[in-house]
Amino acid sequence: MLSFVACNGKVEFNQENGSPPGSSETPSVPGTPPGEPNSPGTPEPPPVIVEIPGDPPPHPDPEPEPSPEPQPPPDPTPEPQPEPEPPPRYSRILWVAPNGSDGASATETAPLRTVSRALELVRPGEAVYLKTGTYSERLKLEEKGGSSSALLTLRAAPDAKPVLKPSGSGSAMVDVRGAYWSIEGLTIDAAGSASFAVLFRGVGSHHGVLRGSTLKNGTAGAGVNVCERASDILIEQNAISNFNRNGDDSHGVIVQTTARNVVVRGNDIHHNSGDGVQCIGPEGGATISGTPFDNLLVEDNELHENRENGVDVKTCTRVTLRGNIIWGHKTSSTSRGEGVVVHLSAKDVTLEDNVFYNNGRAISIGGVRQGAPPTNIVIRRNLVRDGLGGGEEGSGIRVDTTSNVKVHHNTVWNMPGPCLTFGHGDTGASASLDVRNNVFSGCGVAVRGGAGRSGAVVDANLYFRSAGAAVFRLNGVDMGFSQWRSQSGFDGRSQEKAPGFLNIDTGDFRLGSGSPALNAGLSLGLSWCGPGPDQGAFESDCT
Repeated sequence: MLSFVACNGKVEFNQENGSPPGSSETPSVPGTPPGEPNSPGTPEPPPVIVEIPGDPPPHPDPEPEPSPEPQPPPDPTPEPQPEPEPPPRYSRILWVAPNGSDGASATETAPLRTVSRALELVRPGEAVYLKTGTYSERLKLEEKGGSSSALLTLRAAPDAKPVLKPSGSGSAMVDVRGAYWSIEGLTIDAAGSASFAVLFRGVGSHHGVLRGSTLKNGTAGAGVNVCERASDILIEQNAISNFNRNGDDSHGVIVQTTARNVVVRGNDIHHNSGDGVQCIGPEGGATISGTPFDNLLVEDNELHENRENGVDVKTCTRVTLRGNIIWGHKTSSTSRGEGVVVHLSAKDVTLEDNVFYNNGRAISIGGVRQGAPPTNIVIRRNLVRDGLGGGEEGSGIRVDTTSNVKVHHNTVWNMPGPCLTFGHGDTGASASLDVRNNVFSGCGVAVRGGAGRSGAVVDANLYFRSAGAAVFRLNGVDMGFSQWRSQSGFDGRSQEKAPGFLNIDTGDFRLGSGSPALNAGLSLGLSWCGPGPDQGAFESDCT
């Protein structure tokens, strides 16, 4: 489903998914190796003492040796000096507690009562500390002159567990409109209200941080919303869950048209009625026209069991998805349960080093389209395994109507459907597709190729099916590996052999010492160890 969520949380445009359907720079957010040891020198031999036999010569009586001069007593062992205290993190701390008073001095022993009063008083370089308790307030974080060296901080006090709950109505629980605000360690419970938990909006909202917080239970369009030209936002190490709108879309994190430079890192995002992360474009029906969202990094997150997809990339530019674990997405009335879907007119998108399992589809490129198809997409070093069966498609990597997609060094294993599908786009070919150095093993169909495969290169892959020969499907006809090679013109340097994983029972898909995929790949401009690049997602022979 396409869902365009305004900053006020309204969905303006819906469209059901059609037929099954270069690395970006990191967004901006707030010695010489030792050489070989020298060889030890040869020690000098001890002096040789030669004894002459016979009586020893007479010696005069020795003179008494002078008494040694008295030495001063040794210095006492110096006492260890304490480490110098680090400079204070904040120039001032304003304390808040539910039993405080807004007329108090805002110290730890005389705290304020409301967070809103503390936000009126806080200045750059200072922090607002919330003690344990429930705060029924909606907060506005306005422009107050913060900077990279003097942040404005709103956070839980040490060992405290403050909970923010809604009071009255409003579009957000925490509405961030100023620069250099850092929100840390809060629980923001929307408690069923139609509110974003945190909203970064406006050109003045930049270099914001949301870290280490728990966001839950809203009924607006998302848990976190970045929109209206907000920029340079870090969303890190949060738990974001249970944003639901009666079966309609509510995403964990949404980044929207005209915003830019967002990092979503190390979060646990799950059980939302939309996508874990959605990047939305300016297509028809969007509430904000203008430039596509630009420069998104989604890395090291666990995205699971959302009602639609793990990540949905619409018309956005420069998007990198790296090191994520994405699982548990199933077909619904509005989605095919993709781990990642990249469609509409997305451009310059990289998916690398991710793990996908238990999804209806793992990776889907293309499908619903407006304007140019997805262009310049890189899919590399991903592990795709254990697709869902039953009523699910259970496919690994699907490339529909696209331009210039590279599928390099991936491992796909145990998918009920095809390991790889391409050439079946309803609105055009899988143009300039490059599929090399992958391991496709244990799938119902190894490769499903359609008529729209202009300019495709498919080579140096390893195929295997434990229950008999691998099955290839070309233009709807099933065939074996030899016939596939002769009729498609693909896979001249590929092989059909058991991949020799170390231990699939424990999920170790590295290559064993006897694997035919070792050093069997082609040089594609990536680094490798050993005589040549390996096929699949994991490079061996590295120390």
